[in-house]
Amino acid sequence: MTKAERQERDIAKLAEMKAHEDELRSQGYRYIAGIDEVGRGPLAGPVYAACVILPEDFDVIGINDSKKLSARKREELSDIIKERAVAWGIGTADNNEIDEVNILEATKHAMKKAIAATRRMLAERGLLSGEDEEHKKDMLLIDAVKLDAGMPSESIIKGDEKCLCIAAASIVAKVARDAYMTEMDEIYPGYDFAGNKGYGTAKHYEGLRTFGKTPIHRLTFLKKFDENPETGHTAGKADKESKAVAKKVYAVRKGRTTGIFMNWDDCKAQVDGFAGAEYKSFADPAEAMAYLGLAENPEGEDKFPAGIRAYVDGSYDSGSGRFSCGVVIVETDSNGKSEKTELNSAFDDEEAAQQRNVAGEIMGSKIAIDWCRANGVKAVEIYHDYEGIGAWADRKWKANNPLTQGYRDFVEEARKSMDITFVKVKAHAGNKYNELADKLAKKALSE
Repeated sequence: MTKAERQERDIAKLAEMKAHEDELRSQGYRYIAGIDEVGRGPLAGPVYAACVILPEDFDVIGINDSKKLSARKREELSDIIKERAVAWGIGTADNNEIDEVNILEATKHAMKKAIAATRRMLAERGLLSGEDEEHKKDMLLIDAVKLDAGMPSESIIKGDEKCLCIAAASIVAKVARDAYMTEMDEIYPGYDFAGNKGYGTAKHYEGLRTFGKTPIHRLTFLKKFDENPETGHTAGKADKESKAVAKKVYAVRKGRTTGIFMNWDDCKAQVDGFAGAEYKSFADPAEAMAYLGLAENPEGEDKFPAGIRAYVDGSYDSGSGRFSCGVVIVETDSNGKSEKTELNSAFDDEEAAQQRNVAGEIMGSKIAIDWCRANGVKAVEIYHDYEGIGAWADRKWKANNPLTQGYRDFVEEARKSMDITFVKVKAHAGNKYNELADKLAKKALSE
């Protein structure tokens, strides 16, 4: 498809998504607001809702269901939407409210808060006359949920794919919630909130098993985990059928998040409504890893390009307050032959230990870099499962404590003599070097 053809397609898509709003305006409605929510499925964090009123002449190409856009594109469009919207608002319902009234009612509460915030913005901008009956001139277009908001409304299935204002609301809500969960990742490290946004990924379940629940976890969503922390499944009867269910895992090859999930609810959250989703259930986790292309090759040999790769991981012992790191250095020569070096260490640093196993992963990265400098390495790829390891080093995240600030400055200095690339990977996804780094870190704590 040529550039001109793509542009023509996008313009046609924009017109198609604006059609219903244009029709409502022709019927005399004044403000048409799109409403959508994000975060109904996660195990942790609030549900977010956004309400957006777009101007009639809004002509920005690319607005679509937020789940179909990259994170960078969502952030770019969210800024544009908020800048050009007639008005917009965000509402939330936290995990405590979700536990108290259930997720659907909490979602409706968040939506009503978003509507109220939007009306406040309209008032601040002098766009409301204050008449009691004026809201009858407005229309709410809501994605799927039926909402009694005291004004005309319409519930539209898959509205974020059909209506421009609903799609815009989905983008604003998604960007806001993702930013919140990334902040929570720094406050509660070890659950990969920045990566999974609170959904029940393997890393998230590992965090729950290691550190327990945080103040932002939804207790009503963790009943199955409480019954069986190893899988997140209900224990069930001790018969063959229930045992088979308890062992089943779900591999998502294409969805909101790619990975292996321990129960159907978590898998469903990644694929339900996601266009072109690819997923399967497996009784054998090894088969699930093979489905995702994560299994080792049949020959058992590592097939890497020439170069140096370092795999790092961290661990933390809540009893002693100590943390540790594991590092696996893989050196591959021009003939494809690989050799590995194993390193690990434990640390007693009360302030740094507040970051728990993230502190260990930071130290693992530093130890890997020091090893490379000592051995004259000019370029290294560092594989890590906590997003901050690369984000702090690359200044994508603000370093807001001595540990992360020192790490950021350390990497900056090392890069004066070495090319250092950071690669974010999924924890416990079957890569033997990642698994070995994790074991080395745990071993250091036990010694």
